[in-house]
Amino acid sequence: MAEEEPDAVLSDVDDDPAPVELSAGRTSSPTPSTSDDAAAALAHRVRDLQAELDLERQGRKAAEDARADLQNAFGRLKALAHEALRKRDEALREKEEAARSAERAAAELAESARAREEIVRQVEEATRQVEEAARQREASRAETETAVQMLVSGIEKVSGKVGGFANFAAGGLPRSNKYSAGLPAVAYGVIKRANEIVEELVRQVDGAGKARDEAREQVEHRNYEIAIEVSQLEATIAGLREDVSQKSSQVENLEKSVVEKDGRITEMDEEISQLRQFGEECEAKWKTLQSKLESQRPVVMEQLNYISRAHEQITEIIKNTVLNEYDRSEFSESQFMWKEMDIDNLRTSLEGTVSICELANVAAEKVRASLEERRKEVEDLTEAVSRLRAEKSHIGTLLRSALSSKLTVARQVTANGLREDGLDHKFTDDGKQGGVKGEEDEVYTLVSIVYLVEQDIFFFSSLVLGKAIDNGNSLRAFTFPPILIRQGWCSGEYS
Repeated sequence: MAEEEPDAVLSDVDDDPAPVELSAGRTSSPTPSTSDDAAAALAHRVRDLQAELDLERQGRKAAEDARADLQNAFGRLKALAHEALRKRDEALREKEEAARSAERAAAELAESARAREEIVRQVEEATRQVEEAARQREASRAETETAVQMLVSGIEKVSGKVGGFANFAAGGLPRSNKYSAGLPAVAYGVIKRANEIVEELVRQVDGAGKARDEAREQVEHRNYEIAIEVSQLEATIAGLREDVSQKSSQVENLEKSVVEKDGRITEMDEEISQLRQFGEECEAKWKTLQSKLESQRPVVMEQLNYISRAHEQITEIIKNTVLNEYDRSEFSESQFMWKEMDIDNLRTSLEGTVSICELANVAAEKVRASLEERRKEVEDLTEAVSRLRAEKSHIGTLLRSALSSKLTVARQVTANGLREDGLDHKFTDDGKQGGVKGEEDEVYTLVSIVYLVEQDIFFFSSLVLGKAIDNGNSLRAFTFPPILIRQGWCSGEYS
């Protein structure tokens, strides 16, 4: 309907006016010479009016061309908006996947800690059994076999509980070339198996920490890529604004751009707060894990002391049971346990926690710098909008003064023509005479056409941008910017 009304008005302007009243005035002339002069003046006036009408038609054609150019520009802007929304949705999905992977890694780490505590309890139980066997070294062979069975069953239970990480039960207990049978062989197998289980758990904990670090790096890299893409889109939009800088609808487009950037900055603030909260949660989890490891350090030291005592008790048992002095000397020189059990491996988790804290501090500094840059950009755009509003007000004043001067000149020219024809008439401010009324109607018609074209273009761009934003945020209700609601161009919610 908005396109049909300007066309109808222009079609009315295209019709050639018929100077009926002026012709009637000439027929009342008393002399033939006066009638000829009036006819010549009327013909000259008709030619002038036709020339002005041609100029107005050319102006209408230029306005239609400008409208087509603006429609093409808004089509490109719509495509860019759809692309930006699609990339933002992809970034959100990748971010959610990274968060889920981090949660899975944390769950695996907690499971490893529980399994390790269970292993420690099982190893302490085995140690107590070995000490009991040492204190009862003078007992019978049946008690020795019972102790061997208890050690084997205990290490099998431990192997079964950690079977999710590696298959320790396959092939039985490890064997030694030095101890082929008896309680020494079983003790060697139990200690060797416990050492393998502890090493496997340490590898699992290190792997979970590396996986979480890789996920964090991927999230940060993706955030940087999103920031670069957003800056490129903003540069493209700025170029489009420069192309349509001389059009009358630039002020409305800049206001919409400022509102969109406000919404984008709000979304970025929310994402930054979520990332900051996620970093704080990760840091809290790491501190909790570090405290747990520190609480477990005395337990591990105590475990090493008991293993050392067990090693000494088993050495005494072998010395008491072996009659060969050469075998005794070889067993006393064995340092296998101290080579395999290294307390320095526990410092790896502490170093990882310190590295993550440093990375979190660097990320926080970069986020604050990016937020400050966005705020400065919004302030620059606000100043540009204010400047364009002032220019628009000045242009409106010039247009009104030009229109008033043109109406004054038209009235004077018409009054002079009628006065030459012998009609002494003065035009009033109401503009009820035929010739002047036609010219004034033409001028007001052209002004109304330009205004309607601007309103149609602005309404079309509002609908396009509203639909683009509604498609991008389909999971939540969309509200129009406050500036549009205050000016009465739309309601509070888009439907």
